[in-house]
Amino acid sequence: MGGKRVKVLVLAGNGINCEYETAHAFRLAGAEAEIVYLYDLLWGEKRLDDYHILCFPGGFLDGDDLGAAKACANRFRYARVKSTGERLWDQLMRFIGEGKLVIGICNGFQLLVKMGLIPALGGRYGEQQASLTFNDSGRFEDRWVPLLVNERSPCVFTRGIQRLYLPVRHGEGKFVTGDRKVLEELFEGQQVVLRYADPDYNPTMQYP
Repeated sequence: MGGKRVKVLVLAGNGINCEYETAHAFRLAGAEAEIVYLYDLLWGEKRLDDYHILCFPGGFLDGDDLGAAKACANRFRYARVKSTGERLWDQLMRFIGEGKLVIGICNGFQLLVKMGLIPALGGRYGEQQASLTFNDSGRFEDRWVPLLVNERSPCVFTRGIQRLYLPVRHGEGKFVTGDRKVLEELFEGQQVVLRYADPDYNPTMQYP
């Protein structure tokens, strides 16, 4: 970055929440975080090109109409920026192509999946290869869980971390793929960054 501070765009609006806490966390890490409303990207003067990290916080995007974050995913794919006429998607692809970082938290992660940015196997950005659906329990889950970190993962956000104990809060948190081949490719490519673990931090599928 040539000695410059890392600039983070923390998205806000249309049902997003916790943007202030998220921006504060980035500032604690030494970044210059700015909360930017979605329509300032579409109709205003804000541009993704001016930032180094793009963060999608949690919340209930568009009331989770059409499924968690699906409506916003469509907006990113097809809405055009007023000042340039280009799609917001074109800015996003340029952002990723320059090697800049994107992180999605909770509903923001659901958005990345619905936009086809995760897992994007084979570099196929925009092709939705997975989804998040209703929890097996049939209810909204709000609990703290142990997580085992895959130290072989290329994820920069977990680098140097072996285990985590974090809260989960979601009604649609079950990650599913169209076929088993996608899951196999995720594991082979070390793209499964976190796995649920028991209290001794052994990977487990036993719930909760």
